[in-house]
Order: sequence, then C-alpha cells, then structure tokens
Amino acid sequence: METDGGGWTIFQRRTDGSVNFTRNWTEYRNGFGNISSEFWIGNVNLFKILRYGRYEMRMDMGDFEGESRYIKYSHISLGDEDTMFTIHLSGYSGNIRDCFTQNKGINGMQFSTFDQDNDLLSSRSCAINYPAGWWFNSCHCANPNGLYLKGETDIWGKGITYAYWRENYYSLKYTRMMVRRVL
Repeated sequence: METDGGGWTIFQRRTDGSVNFTRNWTEYRNGFGNISSEFWIGNVNLFKILRYGRYEMRMDMGDFEGESRYIKYSHISLGDEDTMFTIHLSGYSGNIRDCFTQNKGINGMQFSTFDQDNDLLSSRSCAINYPAGWWFNSCHCANPNGLYLKGETDIWGKGITYAYWRENYYSLKYTRMMVRRVL
C-alpha cells in the first residue's frame, strides 16, 4: 500500500457494502470477506502480524461528497484470544480529532461481537445495538464495521461512523484500516 510512504498491511476495508460485517466471534476471529473489495483480516491474523516488533496504525475514511480524513497512531498492540483481543493505541496524529483514545474510545478495550459481549455496559450489548464486531467501550465514537447506509441517515450510530467528523447520522463511503512495522 503506497499511502504515507507505503509498507502498510490492510486489515479492514469497507468500500461498497458488498460484505455483511454483522458477524459472530468466530468469523471476526478467523477473518471474512473478499480481499479485492471488503474484508476483515481476522483478529488471530492481526495478532500474529503485531506480535513481534513495533507497529503503527492508520485509518483512512471518506464520505460520499469526495472528502477524506485520516487518523494515525504511532503504536498499536493487540492481545491474543485469551485477552479477548484487547487493543492498545498511543501516539495520535491525523487531520481529524482523535476518538480512539478519547472518551468512548477503543484503547484498552476487548473485542465484542453479538455473541461475545465484552463492552463496558452491563445492561445491553453494543455489538447488538450497533450491528458490528468492534472494540466497543460504552458504546462508540466510531463504528467502522457498522452497516453500509450510504451517507445521511436517520439511524443514529449504526452506520459506518466517525463521530468527530461526519457525526453519527452519516454513514461513510469507505474506511481502510492498516498497520505498518516501524521497528
């Protein structure tokens, strides 16, 4: 991937809604989709990539009006399945406000799916209320694995959202999440 100097490994891509991202724990664990369009590489595979060395993470996103934004973290690590794939991020930069390490962010969170609830809410499941597998907190400020709803919507937070850019009543056109080894 030639973005930002190249060398990136894409682990998530949304482009057209052709793949359903409302999946169970096993599917997010192992990966699903079509590498030429939309896919999730699998949490086990992402853990294996990140296991040795130091990695950074970047997420590119775009809307239906042709605008784009990105966020980047100079450090990402992921625990194994025994930790429920707990994610850690630090070293934010980008051209949009950070929500992954801020309030309702994903930093330090375990992965959740509709059949494996690991979010911080005791009364409900974020993965059920906002159909996706993700590192939900209570619940989210971004939902890159949400429903592909194509722009403006009257459904709060269930689409492919990033609250600090297009807010939660707008489903983004694309997202791409990737990692790159730095040491």
